[in-house]
Amino acid sequence: MTDANSRYPRIAHPRLAADLGIYPVVAVMGARQVGKSTLCLQVAAQFGLVSRTLDNRDVREQAQADPEGFLDELGDGGAFIDEVQRVPDLMLAIKAIVDRDQRTGQYLLSGSNQPRVGQAVGDSLLGRATYRTLRPLTFSELRFDEQHPGWSFLFGPDERVVIEELERRAESSGALDWRTVVRTGGFPRVLAAAPEHRLRILDDYVEIFSRRDIRDIVAVDSTPRLEAFVRLTAARTGQTLNVSGLANDLGIPVATVRRWLEALQRSYLIELIPAYSRNAGQRVIKAPKLYSIDPALAMAAARDTDATGFHLETLVAHDLLVWKDDAPARKLYHWRLGSGQEVDFVLEEHGTLLPVEVKAGDAVGTDEARHLVAFRDRYPSTPRGVLLSCDPHIRVLRPGIIACPWWAVV
Repeated sequence: MTDANSRYPRIAHPRLAADLGIYPVVAVMGARQVGKSTLCLQVAAQFGLVSRTLDNRDVREQAQADPEGFLDELGDGGAFIDEVQRVPDLMLAIKAIVDRDQRTGQYLLSGSNQPRVGQAVGDSLLGRATYRTLRPLTFSELRFDEQHPGWSFLFGPDERVVIEELERRAESSGALDWRTVVRTGGFPRVLAAAPEHRLRILDDYVEIFSRRDIRDIVAVDSTPRLEAFVRLTAARTGQTLNVSGLANDLGIPVATVRRWLEALQRSYLIELIPAYSRNAGQRVIKAPKLYSIDPALAMAAARDTDATGFHLETLVAHDLLVWKDDAPARKLYHWRLGSGQEVDFVLEEHGTLLPVEVKAGDAVGTDEARHLVAFRDRYPSTPRGVLLSCDPHIRVLRPGIIACPWWAVV
């Protein structure tokens, strides 16, 4: 198995480099095996930072016994500390150093437990640190793009320019089979394996997480039941969250479901995309939509052999979340009325909304765009709606509604 972590460019690399020039501390978080260590080691080498991992028992015991001495031994030239959540007391020691010396780029930290690191950064290092999320490889990274192509161009005022950019991207990409793409996913270690072994590796990932890693986050009485819960949530990717339904299916209390959902969020295995509810006179379904962080992981965890439209939607959600993470002015929602009208994604940038629907069909028409039309009727300031599908023809379906293939955007 070759090393896929260093094979693909990571669009987060220049952002982390820039952050180290602004903040004394930069924390990189994300699920296990998404490539945090590899990326941070590359950035550390660029900045001449010494590196230590707290996954190493000897290093961890040294840091636990004497956090201040551990940091002193690293020197004052800056350091990368991997899996920093394993020694929470290090945060206070880092704070003491940063309080004495406000130099930028002193510490690069990584971890896979959001509360331990995120709260520590927020409480102990407020104003001294920034916090970044690394997700599985995006499809653009798999194509060796060094920059994320993004979604912001879709907000442009000139429809002709938007269509020209879609045509350029579609031609550059070429038509793609979405089923192959979602089965591949974006976990570097999985990408290094032969295609026939990938789902098995991800299945093992779910089992190990459910039986071992979760214990760092939440107390669990029955790991088999938790594993069943993880697999059930994976089977619901792309669907509106129904907490009572999950509780009934597993025979566990609603409070337990909520606690376990929070644990999966803290571990970066799921994302909950909230409903857009600024709607006068309409009953909006306010439950969030649940997404696995990776379509291949969703398939493996649910033990699905056939990809569905929900997996294509999960691929799009992953790309949108990367886009959202890159700027504070961006937000991401879904929209669903009590009458049944719904839009998969509502993008917001600088207060402007843009609805996006995802269909797995090879041919789409005006009927597939009707919910985009309904959204724009309620929000007339929306510049346009976008219908993504496997239909290769880029065109205006109705005034203000553009249809294009998913590979022209993702």
